[in-house]
Amino acid sequence: MLASEIQELITTLLQWRAKHLKKSIQLLIAGGSETQQSDIDDATILVHKLYQDPLINTLNQQAQEIVEKKLQDLNQARVDPRTLKGKQSAPSYIPSETFAITLLEALKIPELINYVQKPETKTNLHMILASYKELKTGINDSSSESYKKIQQIYGNVDNEQFKNLVKSLPDYVPDNLITSLGVLAQRSRIKIDDLREEMNQFKKEVETWFDRSMDRASGVYRRNAKGVAILIGLSVAILTNTDSFHLLKRLSQDSAIRSAITQSASQYDVIKNPNDRRQIEELLGNASIPIGWQNISQQFEPLSTSRGNSANSLLLGIWLGFKLICGWLVSGLAIAMGAPFWFDILNKVINVRNAGPRPVAYTKDQPPSK
Repeated sequence: MLASEIQELITTLLQWRAKHLKKSIQLLIAGGSETQQSDIDDATILVHKLYQDPLINTLNQQAQEIVEKKLQDLNQARVDPRTLKGKQSAPSYIPSETFAITLLEALKIPELINYVQKPETKTNLHMILASYKELKTGINDSSSESYKKIQQIYGNVDNEQFKNLVKSLPDYVPDNLITSLGVLAQRSRIKIDDLREEMNQFKKEVETWFDRSMDRASGVYRRNAKGVAILIGLSVAILTNTDSFHLLKRLSQDSAIRSAITQSASQYDVIKNPNDRRQIEELLGNASIPIGWQNISQQFEPLSTSRGNSANSLLLGIWLGFKLICGWLVSGLAIAMGAPFWFDILNKVINVRNAGPRPVAYTKDQPPSK
């Protein structure tokens, strides 16, 4: 429980979940960690803009306490210098529907679709996305192939309204993002042929794309969190001198120690004789839970009672030290599993609840069966 609370406190104060989520979205939009640096830079700026959108911005509750704000200042993730500094905190979770709507609105895809003047033609989302990167350059050159392609998709493109829409398109869109969205649009086209219905299906495909990517990101986060948990577990085991092997040995001898204390107490006058009282206190100390540095003498007790030569004593000391380190390691790994793991194991071994399983709570979405 101590290790779990320490890790949760560190995770909350340093905002590891929020930073990992933002980094994962940047990699998703950029097309992976092995893409070109220009795409990564564009993805950083685009993600920063997405996080300023009200749909995502309202998911975040920024810390107001002085200590938390100072920690956020010290651990704020580096952002591209071209971005504006906004809130220092960020949401730890983003629904896939919110991400899909925000991304498509940031790219102004719905506005481009609404401008298609002849939806009865074979214009589709794949064609719109294929010409997306050519809009700003092609709209100003009526003799270019890009202009002809744009005109074929949108019809009359010489009016000021469409030109203003094209000018408002973001400049920081990674090429890999348009490629990925084009693949998703192609899947939507296979399922639905109508442009309006295709947009709804396309949004669902973007949601699924985001969910699958976040599943992989969650796996990476869990692996990183497990590494931190092991470090915390080892630290707790060493600081408290929790040696699993010594703990097992002492607990297995508890009955013998208790018997010795009972016999000794009946033989000695612990009230009047100080020497007898000290012996009883020593026995009680041996009977306590063997956790803490006060037990270090017991852990190296074979070294003080050995009667061999110096070479044997050295080997015995090395062996006891090695066993102590292994005991710390085992304890650290056990602690790193966390309280939920051990509580779940205990719950499977021993069912404390004798009244049977808890009844299912019915809601409006799930009315009780008649």
